[in-house]
Amino acid sequence: MVTVLTYPVVYFLLELPKLIVNDAVQGDNFPRDVFGFDFDQIPYLVLLCLTFLGLVVVSNGLKFYLNVYKGRLGERMLRRLRFELFQRVLRFRLPHFRKVSSGEIIPMITSEVEDVGGYIGEAFALPAYQGGMLIVQLGFIFMQDPLLGLAAVSSYPIQGYVIPMLQKKVILLSRKRVKNVRVIADKVGESITGVAEIHANDAAAWHSADISDRLYENFKIRYEIFNRKFLIKFLNNFMNQLTPFFFYLIGGYLVIQGNLSIGALLAVIAAYKDLAGPWKLLLSFYQMTADVSVKYQTVVENFDPPDIYDTERLTADDDVKLDGDVKFERVSFSGGAAGQEVMDISLTVPAQSECAIVGPDGSGRSEVLQLAAGLVSAASGKVLIGDHDLDKLNDSTLGREIAYVGGAVHVWTGTIRDNLYYGLRHRPLVPPERDSEEKKKYKRRVNEANQTKNPVYDLAAEWNDFDAAGVSNDDELDEKALALLETVRLDNDIYRLGLQSRLDPSMNDAFAEKILNVRKSLAGRIANEPKLAGLVELWHADSFNASASLAENLFFAVPSDPEITMDQVPELEEVKKFLSETGFDKKLQDIGLKIAETMLELFANVSGDSGLLGSYSFINQDDLPEFERIVRIAKSEQQRPGLTDADRMKLMGLAFKLVPARHRLGVMTDALRDEIIAARKQFLDGVVKDSDSFVAFDPDVYLPPLTIEDNLLFGRARVDRRDARRRIDDVIRTIVEETGLRHPIIYAGFGYHVGVSGSRLSANQRRRIALVRGLLKNAKITILDDIATGLTEEDKTLRDALREFLSGKTFLYGTSNGEIAAEFDHRVVLDQGRIADKG
Repeated sequence: MVTVLTYPVVYFLLELPKLIVNDAVQGDNFPRDVFGFDFDQIPYLVLLCLTFLGLVVVSNGLKFYLNVYKGRLGERMLRRLRFELFQRVLRFRLPHFRKVSSGEIIPMITSEVEDVGGYIGEAFALPAYQGGMLIVQLGFIFMQDPLLGLAAVSSYPIQGYVIPMLQKKVILLSRKRVKNVRVIADKVGESITGVAEIHANDAAAWHSADISDRLYENFKIRYEIFNRKFLIKFLNNFMNQLTPFFFYLIGGYLVIQGNLSIGALLAVIAAYKDLAGPWKLLLSFYQMTADVSVKYQTVVENFDPPDIYDTERLTADDDVKLDGDVKFERVSFSGGAAGQEVMDISLTVPAQSECAIVGPDGSGRSEVLQLAAGLVSAASGKVLIGDHDLDKLNDSTLGREIAYVGGAVHVWTGTIRDNLYYGLRHRPLVPPERDSEEKKKYKRRVNEANQTKNPVYDLAAEWNDFDAAGVSNDDELDEKALALLETVRLDNDIYRLGLQSRLDPSMNDAFAEKILNVRKSLAGRIANEPKLAGLVELWHADSFNASASLAENLFFAVPSDPEITMDQVPELEEVKKFLSETGFDKKLQDIGLKIAETMLELFANVSGDSGLLGSYSFINQDDLPEFERIVRIAKSEQQRPGLTDADRMKLMGLAFKLVPARHRLGVMTDALRDEIIAARKQFLDGVVKDSDSFVAFDPDVYLPPLTIEDNLLFGRARVDRRDARRRIDDVIRTIVEETGLRHPIIYAGFGYHVGVSGSRLSANQRRRIALVRGLLKNAKITILDDIATGLTEEDKTLRDALREFLSGKTFLYGTSNGEIAAEFDHRVVLDQGRIADKG
């Protein structure tokens, strides 16, 4: 409707220039009557020009509204499409993921549908608006003279026939290009996943050749597309330029004959100039439709497998209780390859009993356990729990009533706490408190979600299902998680991670106060026990710490932002200014130069694999040539071309990394120590005191940028004493146990960020976190595959603990070790997808 409003506005914009030239400029019989008012020639000209200006404003205002509207429509539809594609990924059956890779799926959801979203915004608006403009402008030209109208449309039939014919080949090439790019993305993703294998097997050249070959194939396709696209453009431009030739010829003839006014001819030429835009955009729209059609069809092919789950499986919130025996009734299943098959399995695991499923990898063991968890569906036969066929149940039942931990676990990017409680976050339970402003923002978010068929779940709500875990609040949930971590022998690891974590004291000031008390107790014990005094150097404002770096000694403070390391502190503007004003920048450069000279003398002829450089953490073999250049320039009498600012920063960086007790290079003197302590006081008074960028070392203050461990020790373990770090850790652990801080530190470890997909955790830590995640669900049926399947005492203890914890529940345990099966009430032995023995 808004588009229709623009048609009369555009028509009058075409008519007004003719009126201005013929009626106002060349006209006579003034004054003219307009709506009962008389206008002389000049006021009449001004009126028409102001009307023209007003219509320009209205026309562009309507265009602005339409562009914003179609942009919003496109983004909404793009959001809806991307969400549906993501939801379809969740609806794929597990075997389907063996046929596709994330390298193919991710680009389709993120980049390939981007053009589809843009097209959706244009799909109605552009043909309606530009088509309407075309009709209005052609109508105006025909109104001036039919011959000129015929000249204006003379090229359209040719363009309408030739361009679609050429475009067909471009469509086929575009489809080929999309598929090729998808394969490239898959290969790059696979190379990233297997980069360790590439290095370990010196296969970089082979992978490089493979990618290069595929990129060349892409180049050939794109080159052919360019040739055809620009041929289409050439023909368009030629035909568009041919039409003005007819205008000048026919229109000039009509003006000479007196059958057409000059104003009308000028208006026609102006109208045709505007006419070229809509026609060109309509042709581009046709090309865009063809391109988007290709991309959309390739997306549909990959996201619409015939065996996809119903949407209801994900979205339903059923409350079905699974009680009874686990029964397999002549079940067969194939994962698509040998070793992933189950053939004609019939077995019953009594409710509230434990059963070991025994078999090596490829025996069908993992497939049987996945069938029992409802993760895959039987090709024939039925898997039941009680009277319920698992294939007819939704995730809301399977994911709550069954706890499954398979051989290949996944840890999510986030904190340990996020991963431990992941199995309890099914639906939002308690909405958060919001003020009026936040409620408005949330209402808008919900409205947009409804507009785009997205879920309206509130991420800020309370998601943890306390009832399912058998607790009533967060504190009890933490306590239960800690008990399970102790059961699976992971509490010591989380404790160490807690020591390496940072604590915001504003979130838990009582905990920070306890840490300060431990710090004071530790300092007292160190002062009173000579053996401990020789293991650690505490921070003191008036003394130099030989086991700390020169940077830590000089600044005696840490950046408030923990993301800024001590190496980056000298690059801060306020620090640069301080170093320049005190002259310490030149002193540090001199120290760095002496270090570089000494290192070059010591290691210039030392082999890179000798390991001698390992104790000098601030320099490595690759840095030596660079420092050799810097030393050579610095020693030059003329100093040409001279040291650059980057060179000076490198020398200062060397000096800042110096740890005198470790790097005995003869650089530190008593006089230099005194200068550093004096400059330290200036830095604390002149920079730190009035700045929020630094936190000064203070024995009575908790330092948030430092880890809990650094806050407890408030110093540095002696680097020149063997086992000083280990022995002081033992002392810290003893004091922590005595003061009851161990559990709070473990809870702090719950906030440790595990990295991308748990990359900062070991494989064993990831498996045990996944195990605790499954146990916290408190499910009626627990299925574990390849967990603690060794014959060591530790694994035996863990299995006993698991069996005790899961006593009274149905417990299926997958193992490749037949001896372990003797520990369980029942056992089923599999061989090549069939039951070989039961007991």
